[in-house]
Amino acid sequence: MAFNEKGMSLVEVLAAVVILSIIFVGIMTIFPQMTLFNSKTETKLDTMNLARQEISLVSGESAWIGKRNSSNSDIYENFKTVLETKMPVIGFKKVTQYPKFIRYEKVDNYRYEADVYTECQPFLEADVNNMTCNDPSLTQLYKVHLKVYDGARISSQTYSYIKFLVEEKVD
Repeated sequence: MAFNEKGMSLVEVLAAVVILSIIFVGIMTIFPQMTLFNSKTETKLDTMNLARQEISLVSGESAWIGKRNSSNSDIYENFKTVLETKMPVIGFKKVTQYPKFIRYEKVDNYRYEADVYTECQPFLEADVNNMTCNDPSLTQLYKVHLKVYDGARISSQTYSYIKFLVEEKVD
């Protein structure tokens, strides 16, 4: 007796369906993970761009000029005085003062934290011995560490310098 072997048996069809469904379920579990990953990446890119925008506001060159006294040009505003005046103008409020830096905070859609270091950084390593930070006629650099929070965790952070200069002597 000869069997007709042109078609598939019920067992073969069921085995194929089981194998395909296992593969399909495996693939389908990847999609929600990809969506979550894309969402996190989008948030990270947003906060990176926001961090760049905020750091450019904080370290903007035109804002950081110490004024000299009109009657005595040897008396001028120091960096801390200008810092405490300018940061509220760009939306940051003082939160805490540490020995080496002052922490400012700003909240809108995200929370920003700016640590502004109050010790002048020399422009070149060779300037450390020359004490250029004490010379008001030269530009002084102050480090800023800006963090952007997404909820309770840091989503992005960046560093920059504030260039501080005392305006020319008044004659």
